[in-house]
Amino acid sequence: MSTPVVIDCDPGVDDAVALLLALASPELEVRGVSTVAGNVSLADVDRNAAHVLDLAGAPAGLPLVSGLAGPIARAARIRDEPMHGAGGLGGLVPQAPPRPFSAGHAVDWLAERALEAPGELTLVAVGPLSNVAAMLARHPQAGPALREIVVMGGAAFVQGNVTPAAEFNFHADPEAARYVLESGVPVRVVGLDVTRAALFPLASAERLAALPGTAGVAGGLLRDFALRYRDRFGVPAVPVHDALAVAAVSHPGLLGWEEGTASVECSGELTRGALVADLRTPDRERRVSIARTVDADAFAALLTDRLAGYAGGARRR
Repeated sequence: MSTPVVIDCDPGVDDAVALLLALASPELEVRGVSTVAGNVSLADVDRNAAHVLDLAGAPAGLPLVSGLAGPIARAARIRDEPMHGAGGLGGLVPQAPPRPFSAGHAVDWLAERALEAPGELTLVAVGPLSNVAAMLARHPQAGPALREIVVMGGAAFVQGNVTPAAEFNFHADPEAARYVLESGVPVRVVGLDVTRAALFPLASAERLAALPGTAGVAGGLLRDFALRYRDRFGVPAVPVHDALAVAAVSHPGLLGWEEGTASVECSGELTRGALVADLRTPDRERRVSIARTVDADAFAALLTDRLAGYAGGARRR
């Protein structure tokens, strides 16, 4: 039986790969996608998400809903980061008119999806948590209706990728991240502790890039992503952060988890966005599970297999 999910994202190369993985995973029933500003502006994020859904051959009726253009409590700081390229998808610039967006706003739409299926829906949040926090605050019945929230974000026990203390998604909207982690909704956190340990090899990306159709496009995105990572860090492989969060739902055994409490630093001059985790005394009222270990080879094999399945054209599910 497949797990119903909605995906809140800010494409971004790794978000794009995460969407392709989700839509190619029979273990998941993707009930819709919402967008939030993050890696690039909301306009670019919206364009990219629509383009990726078309690449994946997603059904025309799959909901795609636009969300917040910035953080919930501070001015937006769009990532100044060459890893994703100026438009967010590296050198890939969508040409065709994108699929239309669904009516409404992501904050309300996410709540509606939770409330229509109490106890069933997993929310996979792989961008800044602005939409998610606003949804929990505006619709207090929605959080308890969710099965869980799986978050890509944070760096509990390793250095961040924006500052030494903070990972990008939590740094972009620390108030939202704190609100979600302290909400009492079951949360699983897939952070840099495991995504950096699950590097996707450049050689695998190059093999995918040689395939036809959407598989080749996905491989090209990953190849170029890995080349930029290699040029910056000297490693011929790249972390595909958001795809690992999707895999945490479709294949939870890939990751090892520890429970505890967690919060996010919002005001520190040097520590804004830092994930502060306490694994000593799990709090039943605030269930937060943090990924600590990952089967990197199994994840790379899974991602390769699912993306290669797009060869010959978009995979329609």
